[in-house]
Amino acid sequence: MQQEQTQSQSNDHKPGKSPIATTIVTASHNDELSPIEAAIMDCCNTLHEARDRQDRRTMREISAQLEALLERYDATDGENHPNPAWARANQRALALSAMGQLDQAIRLELTALKYADTPRRKEISFGNLADRCLRLGEPDRAVEYFLDAINANPESVPVLITGAHALYEAGYTEQADTIFRTLLENEQLLTPSSELGAYLDCDIRTRNLSEVLPSLSALYDRWVAMNARSSQRMGGAS
Repeated sequence: MQQEQTQSQSNDHKPGKSPIATTIVTASHNDELSPIEAAIMDCCNTLHEARDRQDRRTMREISAQLEALLERYDATDGENHPNPAWARANQRALALSAMGQLDQAIRLELTALKYADTPRRKEISFGNLADRCLRLGEPDRAVEYFLDAINANPESVPVLITGAHALYEAGYTEQADTIFRTLLENEQLLTPSSELGAYLDCDIRTRNLSEVLPSLSALYDRWVAMNARSSQRMGGAS
């Protein structure tokens, strides 16, 4: 299922002051998404991008597409999802978040959370709640949801990264750096197809944070060196 990943376009970051401009919706594995869920994820990402550049025509068009997808999803009980009560609320909350209706998205995700019957579903809902609270400028509340999410899955890379951002925004700089130091010490997480690699490649907000967190800066240095070695090997083989 989808989980939200935040990005900020600001390079002049200070705790509690940097705006969180956009969110990317991701899935740990493509095969965990149904066809409608995958389409909803794509629409949400397109809508976030359109909102970031104030493309109102695209915003209207994609919002209409999202509503049609959600109607199909509801009509099929979440495409025969094993837990439609959780899934339907979770998917609609994703759409509301992409539309910028964060308060409504939080309320609906809290409804989904009541039906979260597995650690994975709890991780997703708590992680999304942490993300949305960050975007509302409520880092302390985001930290609380992060702690719940990490309790559901202590090894979730998206949750750990969201938590590091929440801790930093709340003023807990050392604790935020500790999370990235832990990731730095787990070399098996840093592979070309890994979630961590995707964040380092695509998440502007995490890249900005590397300017103030030494462990994250070291993580980027290792990632760049690893990619350079891989490029050299590929060049030598051609």
